[in-house]
Amino acid sequence: SASAGIRSKNPRRIARNIVCSSVRKLSEVESSSIVPEELSKIPAAQGVYAIYDKQGELQFVGMSRRISTSVQGHARDLPELCGAVKVAVVESANREELKQAWQAWVEEHIKATGSVPSGNSPGNTTWTAKKKAKNDLKMKPSRDKELTITLEELIGIVVKTHNVVAFIKGSRTAPQCGFSHRVLTILEQQGVDFETVNVLDEEHNSGVREAIKSYSQWPTIPQVFVKGEFVGGADVMSELAESGEISKL
Repeated sequence: SASAGIRSKNPRRIARNIVCSSVRKLSEVESSSIVPEELSKIPAAQGVYAIYDKQGELQFVGMSRRISTSVQGHARDLPELCGAVKVAVVESANREELKQAWQAWVEEHIKATGSVPSGNSPGNTTWTAKKKAKNDLKMKPSRDKELTITLEELIGIVVKTHNVVAFIKGSRTAPQCGFSHRVLTILEQQGVDFETVNVLDEEHNSGVREAIKSYSQWPTIPQVFVKGEFVGGADVMSELAESGEISKL
């Protein structure tokens, strides 16, 4: 019977054929320039992506649970190698199927050119090395250290010294509230180079939680400053991200 025939075949091979046929060939996918207005259109979904340099040479094929975050990270860390990108969403939540879609794109390129994309060559960690996360800013060396200026004056110096500063609850790598997490996610997705101040750090930032509210005349945390100017909290940052205005800040 037909069902018996299917069972006799390799189920992994059948699954792979289904996956590969559901993701368009690399050569059939249109590329998008890696510029802010195009980056904001990349889906925040899982799938595969291929990055080309400014000469149109394929540099790296990657797979990701969140394509937008991965591509934006590459654009921030390796701008000289990022000219254009092709993406394809993989609907399945199965990591094996995601890997098969990635392998199909790599194999297609090898078949067409005779070589592996340079970023996918064995031992090449240019695209996969994990960057160490920035440390949070410390407003004071220790809790007991007396300042020679007021906390509000110190906040003014900090927000004017750094292009983008986010005052959040919790650390950069472990935010302690949903709104702070949302602000961090937006800034990271947009590829923004930013600093953070953990207002819950009583050892180095005691008093900052209330001082920042007084400085900005805004009653809640998180708060984001750009070039010394108060921009807003989580809701404002979400609106700026959705409208594309955030790239103009």
